Parts: sequence; structure tokens; C-alpha cells
Amino acid sequence: MRVSVVTPLFNEVGNLAALSRRLESVFEQESSYDWEWIAVDDGSRDGSREWLEAHPMRNEARLIWLSRNFGQQAALMAGLRHATGDAVIFLDGDLQDPPEAIPQLLRKWEEGAQVVIAQRAKRSERMSRRILIRLFHYLFGQLTGNLLPKDSGNFGLIDVRVAEVLRGMTEHSLYLPGLRAWAGFAQATITYDRQDRETGSGLSLLRLFGSAWDAIVAFSDLPLRLIAALGVLISLGSFGYGSVLLVERILQFFGLFSGQEVLGFTTVAVSVFFMGGVQLICLGVMGEYLAKIYREVKGRPLYLVESIQTKGGGMTQNGLGAKAAKD
Repeated sequence: MRVSVVTPLFNEVGNLAALSRRLESVFEQESSYDWEWIAVDDGSRDGSREWLEAHPMRNEARLIWLSRNFGQQAALMAGLRHATGDAVIFLDGDLQDPPEAIPQLLRKWEEGAQVVIAQRAKRSERMSRRILIRLFHYLFGQLTGNLLPKDSGNFGLIDVRVAEVLRGMTEHSLYLPGLRAWAGFAQATITYDRQDRETGSGLSLLRLFGSAWDAIVAFSDLPLRLIAALGVLISLGSFGYGSVLLVERILQFFGLFSGQEVLGFTTVAVSVFFMGGVQLICLGVMGEYLAKIYREVKGRPLYLVESIQTKGGGMTQNGLGAKAAKD
């Protein structure tokens, strides 16, 4: 059986030596498997490409160079479309997801699972980062009916049948962990402890927020429904307040109410600013969905492959292959 390990890379030169060594060690123990490493360089600028080109590979490796930085999810899809294994494992290049957990994924696959999702039992990031990530998983779960197991990410395994389904996905707002769970099939989970990042800075909080928002918008239209509900609530509140004022006016006319109207603009100003803010938020959310539609309609490629290099077993081959040209 053949296993493809797909690794998106962006400025990970400090982790590549350890990553390569640990992957080789894992599959030396799993000697019954033939395996390939598909490293997708997503426009790195720190020498990652030079390291991969110069480093001798003991196993078969397919090195894919994207023409620029297209984002982690696009890089994962590029690797998936060039994978040839009976199973495909997604593994980030920062070593926070330990390669030593791969045998657990393989055992679940051997038992019949077609999708194996790795859940983090413990995280080592800063407290602020952990809180924000957990908040995302909570919101994503609430908005999508708990489609994705909590505290799970890219790390996991899919069977070749599931891989074929995901390769056929043409959407640009990609969130492969969600698509992997959405596809169904026989699913299983493993747990592991997420490690500290040894080198590099990883994704900034701003880019993490952007990725989280893209994932939510890609898998749920609930924000649009919440806008409609908010509009109904505000309308009901305004109607109720208007009704109270009307009743007061009627009672004043008949001398049954002696309330004194407060002169000034504070109430009006607060109401106008509040409604203006609500309208801008609603327009922003609707604009996000329209922007997603706009990107899909344009039909541009999800990524562009500059070149592909195949290494391993004394063989080195450069070129753009048919698949890359098509992508």
C-alpha cells in the first residue's frame, strides 16, 4: 500500500531537516508501506526551496513550487491533486503536529476508516491564541451543526476514494478539514498533543482570523439568517417603542397622563448611530458572501504551479508535468 504525505510549506527552512528526518524514521518503522513526500512550497522567501532542491531524499519526494503565495489551503489542494497514494496524509510543516502520530492514523485506516481526523488533546500556543482558536472551533461547530470535531485541523488521513472526491471540488473558498468531514464515509479520530513551534513565526492572528472567517462563510449561511433575525428584532423594538409613545400622546390628549417630554437630540442621535452601525455590519456580511460568489464566477485557478521536481532513490527530474499545466 502506498501513502502520500502532503506538506504545505511557507518559510519553514528551519524545520525542514527535522521534518524530513522524522518522516523517514516513522516510515522505517512502518516498513510495510511504500510512501512519498509531496512538499508544496507556497512562495517561501527564506531559502526553503534551495534547501529542498539541495537535500538528498532517501524516499521518493515530489517537490511542487507554486508561482507565488496562494495560501495554505490552496497548497494542500495542489499537493492532493498530485498525490498517488492509496491514502493521503495532510501534515503541516511546522512540526506542531508530530509525524510520530502517523502510525495511529494508519492503524485506524487499516481498521476500515476512510477518514481519520486528528484531535488535539493539548495545545502549547500562547493563551491568547488558544482562546481565539477555541472560540473559532466553538462558533464553527455551532454554525455548521458540529460538522468538524473540535480542536482538529489539517492533520489527518483520507482514503483514496475520499481523495478523489476532494480533488473534484472546484470551490475557491477552501477549508479542507471541513470538506473532509463533510464528505462523510467511514470516519474515526485519534488524539495527540500539539507541540510548540520550534522555529518561524507561523500565521499571524490577522491571517488566522481571515482563515476562520473564510471557513465559516464557506460552510454556513447562518450569518445571513442572523442578519434577518436582527432586523426583525430591531423592527419589533421600534414598533413597540412607537406604540408606547402613541399611547402616551392619546392619554395626554384626554388629560389622563401628565408625563413631560424630554427635549433634546440624545435619543435621536443614539438611535441614528445605532441603526447606522447595524446597517453597515449587515452590508459587510452580505458583501462577504457576494465577494465569494464573485471569486467563484471569475473561475480563476486556485493556484499556479511554477515547476515540479521529483527526487529520491538517486533520481532527480525537473519539469512542469501535464497535471501541473492543467492546474
